[in-house]
Amino acid sequence: MALAACGDGRPAASASEYPESGLVLLSLGDGSPRASASIGTDLVAVIVSDDGTTAYAADSAPGDVYAVRLPGLRVAWKHHVGGAPFGLLLQGGRLFVSLFNNASVVELEPASGMQLASHPVAQGPAAMAIDPMGRVVVACTHGQVSVIGGDQPKAGNGFGVAVAGGRVWTADYERAELVPVGDDHRVGLPQPVFPFWLAPGAHDTLLIAAEGATEDSDTGGVFSFDPATGAFKTLATPKDPDQVVQSSSTVLVAAHGDRSVIAIRDGRSSAWARGAAAIALAPAPSLGLLVVGVNGHE
Repeated sequence: MALAACGDGRPAASASEYPESGLVLLSLGDGSPRASASIGTDLVAVIVSDDGTTAYAADSAPGDVYAVRLPGLRVAWKHHVGGAPFGLLLQGGRLFVSLFNNASVVELEPASGMQLASHPVAQGPAAMAIDPMGRVVVACTHGQVSVIGGDQPKAGNGFGVAVAGGRVWTADYERAELVPVGDDHRVGLPQPVFPFWLAPGAHDTLLIAAEGATEDSDTGGVFSFDPATGAFKTLATPKDPDQVVQSSSTVLVAAHGDRSVIAIRDGRSSAWARGAAAIALAPAPSLGLLVVGVNGHE
């Protein structure tokens, strides 16, 4: 088992001993652990650059953003943004960071972390996506999305946003519904669970991670939704699924309540990284790795 690198450069425990807050690297092929690093104290999001050389992580409570070199897990920079950073997005050579408590989105320079711009948005900005027109859209928790440099159309009261079937979809958390942006049409989930995270799936489908009534202890659901037919497919029923992503033919779920990552491939599920309090996922296909953000305090 390879030794992991800590965020401060000191040796860490073996990769099977996962940090309470930090990053874990798994093989995208079979989920075997490759390395881990203790980074921050309240990690909530992670993304990876297109070239696979850098992971960016949001550390919510302290209000910091980290850039971490891959695969060595060396911290390249740390920038304090305040405001409880929540969502991360790379677009047009900028790193966009939503600040949940500050009703704003800041743009950072990915190489250095220097702040380049700040945008006011609606209250409770959370996840972000690129709409079909190439604009950054921000899910907000008060019934609308904010388009950076644009308007604030109606949407669900929730944290998730993703594009599927040529439309921007949002999640209405409390009503257990999916809501297309700018449309009064609503789609109820097939089970009484609460949609937290949305992501594009294969063949223009939408992936949904939904929590149970009691977040960490009740069963949630992971679904695939086909906007063309209105059909749902249940993929898994973990406790507290925080994020779902698709990488090639595999659907990956951060099953925080089960302390594992669920990999769904060819209709079969397997548990990776048992014992890791997975909260965020970012595939790095060029390295053959899955970057997992873990947070045992969330």
